[in-house]
Amino acid sequence: MRRPSSRLMALAIAGLAIPSAGCVEPEPSDRPDLSGWWVWESPQNGEPPFLFFDAPFKGQTAEVVAGVKEAFRQAKLPDLAELGVDQRGEYCGQPRFDGFNGGFADAVEFLFTPARLTITSEGGLIRRVPLDGSALPETVEESNAGTSVGHWEGRTLVVETTGVREGKPFITFDKFISFGNTARFTERLTRRDSDTLEIALHIVAPKVLERPYDTTLIYVRDHGHVFSEYTECVDNDPSFEAASGRQKLDLTPPPDLPPPPTD
Repeated sequence: MRRPSSRLMALAIAGLAIPSAGCVEPEPSDRPDLSGWWVWESPQNGEPPFLFFDAPFKGQTAEVVAGVKEAFRQAKLPDLAELGVDQRGEYCGQPRFDGFNGGFADAVEFLFTPARLTITSEGGLIRRVPLDGSALPETVEESNAGTSVGHWEGRTLVVETTGVREGKPFITFDKFISFGNTARFTERLTRRDSDTLEIALHIVAPKVLERPYDTTLIYVRDHGHVFSEYTECVDNDPSFEAASGRQKLDLTPPPDLPPPPTD
């Protein structure tokens, strides 16, 4: 039988309540190593992922998702403008927590320091998660990463997040989804083996979901990862049409372009 930790013995000597065995956080030396770089493993063998398409959306979000699903069923790229989606300003928007750690195309790094986990991604998102046993405050200031707190339950790290800045209630087919600023996310991170990380995600988002939603994400450790900055920003890209918010190459020749040679 394993001897009780010195911390628990000290609590007992001081006459303080000792948490039940199921809630005792493991000593740092016993916690699984989640540090380093991880990459989301697409459930479609590398094909474009469509995460959250099975969520119980309602209202405008449900209509947009249904339209995107139908467009892909017909094997064509959906025209989000025709679906009533205004994408202006989204291409160069700040990275935002969308209900999962990081994103589809960019790798994610977990950095552990005393009483804190910092989650960064190549897309520029930074999440700061205190591990000091604090609870989520009742009122939080909205931010792109939201406000998070974390704690250990055995060998599973539980992260709770709320207060993600409000966005347009729609989903695009590669990155963005907004669940509203009142949404609450619970991520349960469990290392299944040395190179496999399972994240069981529970989302409560009454603004866009008819009921809570659960899904599981799998990340794989990327040994020897070399950082590569990833961005969708096209502010200075001539193929980006600011008026419509679409990527569109203007093929109109300039007025002073000489005619092509005839021979």
